[in-house]
Amino acid sequence: MKSLGAALILAATVSTCTPAFAAPFCTLQTGIPLQCLYSDPGVCEQEAEQQGGRCVANPNEYRTPPITSGQFCVVESSGVATCYYPDYGTCVSVADERGGACIAASPAPPPKNKGFDPYEVKRPY
Repeated sequence: MKSLGAALILAATVSTCTPAFAAPFCTLQTGIPLQCLYSDPGVCEQEAEQQGGRCVANPNEYRTPPITSGQFCVVESSGVATCYYPDYGTCVSVADERGGACIAASPAPPPKNKGFDPYEVKRPY
């Protein structure tokens, strides 16, 4: 009995000391924090559909190319992202055909030297 208790304490200690693994894809559901458990976008998409949510990119781990022509990207298992899709429905149908996931494209970075804009909205809050 003593060895069982020691083994349980050891297992609990090891499980709390191991670093957390952050996967590049997450399931998003209303009222639930992101579940970033998926390295394969196709698996993420399947799980998200089963749970009534969406597969999204982990903002800390995966960035799509900046928005060029479409608001949504199909990400395949190889990690290749094609961002040509203007609407979510088209993107999802193509993602299903390719076994990938449809995720929102990353916004383009702001220009570096945009200069002074007297009409820019600057709110104090």
